Amino acid sequence: MSTDRQQSFIATIGTPNTLLHFLDYIHARPAIVSVSDFSGGFFTGRPQTRDDSHFLGLRADVPVDARPRLTLYFRFTGTAYRLYIRSPGPYYGKCLSMSDQDFFGAYESEGASTFDLINERGIPVTLSAIKSDWSNIYLRPRDEGLLHVQRRIESPYVYIANKGARPLLFNINIKERNAAYLSHPDEV
Repeated sequence: MSTDRQQSFIATIGTPNTLLHFLDYIHARPAIVSVSDFSGGFFTGRPQTRDDSHFLGLRADVPVDARPRLTLYFRFTGTAYRLYIRSPGPYYGKCLSMSDQDFFGAYESEGASTFDLINERGIPVTLSAIKSDWSNIYLRPRDEGLLHVQRRIESPYVYIANKGARPLLFNINIKERNAAYLSHPDEV
């Protein structure tokens, strides 16, 4: 039986044809969205702004290799994976998790979502089943739907979410297998 470390790995992640990263990174500016509050058909206040920079998104008008891919530490938890951000920048050390509105973004590690890795045949897999360092996978938040592309009515950005729509195929490039926690390098 393998240990959690033996099933953990560091990899870059992307999509086959579209640039995937944090919204502020792929647009080279904060992803600020202006939202007007409406109630019963009457305007009820000044537009509010929301910073969506920490959400993962896609940008189809930029070549897939125009910017470095997102690097993640896939930490096996015994049943699923917790995804720690290892790309340099403001989200380093945080986890990818689902928001209350089911959007995929960077959050503190405490209480972060866990994810199943699903192969192209629809079967959940762990690192031991991924033989090639380049592989295609789907991501499924534990006990929810597969991640997919989604637009929000009030936003010009393209997001990653987990309700409905056609599943988004990710590709990973494994850089290190049997990867330990940063704070526990001697872990077995």
